[in-house]
Amino acid sequence: MILTPPEIRRLGRIGGVLLGIIAPIGLLTDLGGLTLRQWDEARLAVSALEMSKTGDWLVTTFGYKPDLWNTKPPLMIWLQAGLIRLIGPSEWAVRLPAALAALASIGLVYLFMARFLRRPVGGLLAGSVLISALGFLGEHHGHSGDYDALLTLAQLLLGLSLILILETGHSRWWIGIAVGLIMGTLTKGVAVLLPLPGAALYCLTQRHGRQLLLKPGLWLTLLIWSAVTVGWYALREWLAPGYWPAVNLNELGGRYGTTLEAHYSPWYYYIERMVHSKLLPWVYVLPLAIPFALRHPNARARRVSWFALSWALGLLLVLTSAKTRIEWYAIPSYPWLAILVGLGAPRLATYLLRRAPKGAIQMSLRVLLTAFIILPPLLTIRHELRGNWRDPFVDEWPGYAIRELRKEAHPPTPLYVVARPGFYRALRPSTAVGGFHGYNASLRFYVQAYPKAVRVVPRATIATLQGPGYILTANSADSAQVRLTFPKAPHRAVGRYACWLWTLPTP
Repeated sequence: MILTPPEIRRLGRIGGVLLGIIAPIGLLTDLGGLTLRQWDEARLAVSALEMSKTGDWLVTTFGYKPDLWNTKPPLMIWLQAGLIRLIGPSEWAVRLPAALAALASIGLVYLFMARFLRRPVGGLLAGSVLISALGFLGEHHGHSGDYDALLTLAQLLLGLSLILILETGHSRWWIGIAVGLIMGTLTKGVAVLLPLPGAALYCLTQRHGRQLLLKPGLWLTLLIWSAVTVGWYALREWLAPGYWPAVNLNELGGRYGTTLEAHYSPWYYYIERMVHSKLLPWVYVLPLAIPFALRHPNARARRVSWFALSWALGLLLVLTSAKTRIEWYAIPSYPWLAILVGLGAPRLATYLLRRAPKGAIQMSLRVLLTAFIILPPLLTIRHELRGNWRDPFVDEWPGYAIRELRKEAHPPTPLYVVARPGFYRALRPSTAVGGFHGYNASLRFYVQAYPKAVRVVPRATIATLQGPGYILTANSADSAQVRLTFPKAPHRAVGRYACWLWTLPTP
């Protein structure tokens, strides 16, 4: 009996090598292409840069004040701050932890499929799903210095360790559950627990799952996790009072029960985003592959399929029931959806080939199925690299110029960067409670990382500036004002887009 097309079987034998080549290319190439994105990696980057300068590794700050708007625990910021100290303030230092976490997630999925389930073709296919999913590879995950890639890895480690305990009974996998819980909690707080309702439902249907309550390892793991969690939040509140009420508003009831920061969306929002772009083209394969995965002839693969479905659906249902819905919240479900594709799609391919007429039609179908594993990742990688050269966000343009000026042998100083009014007082965006217009976390990072004297000024104060010094403008209106005020000022293009460096005349 032909289980999978021979071409795909041959690819499966070198699946680990293929993923080991394609995944780093997709996640590490041109990691520093775009400037830091306003939401939310630039805010994390500012906190990490300030942490690296002050040496305060416990209280995260923004504008050198305790941050009570971004109340997530600091594991990601710790990693970024450590890299900033090691390699300097750059996009690589901010984004590398997330990229490596995404790589680790792909590696874990492949190893689980290839080693534990002995399905290397499925492992290759699952890895291909993740690399080609724009939601997993792109902004706010693998290519962005945000929390979500690290949370995805933590939840994946937690879920895989749980299914390995259920399948093998080995107590060593409690270590994986403890590490996953602690890592997820120190990354994004309570969010690590969101898939557990689905996992609990699965466990209730399994005899070994119901017996978990009798295992000492469960209670020891929960005790350790509770001690770390309570200890962290208590310490953070003690060091900077007001933190715990802010957590309640931001992460617990406030974000779940109310719509924060104008994130209004319909109940089918996450499915819509997957269909629109984030899980293409696999969102159309998934409904066809799931029945084949759930009816897999191998009993262990069948149980894993049901667990993956329970985990992913449980997470998506909890997220859907919340009032605040943001597209990257659903990305931690992608590895489990990829596992379902990896277990079901090869059987779907076999089903199609059995019913295809022999000859040219069957051969064409074989070629198409083989190409479907390789081409989507390459196309997504190409899309991401091309996107690095198209930046529509004007507020993030000054960063291109400032990072180029930093590379010069003698960075111009004093440097005046023209931006919207309210830059220094706007520690939160205007959509947040207590926020102001003029918020620009991306610009703040590059200003704080500049090695010489620099100040951000509004357009209205350009006429008051005096040389010696330099003015940096990043849009035509600001440039026109400088030209009107200092008609003979020498100037040159710097960075990308409409960024100009003007030399102030000396009085």
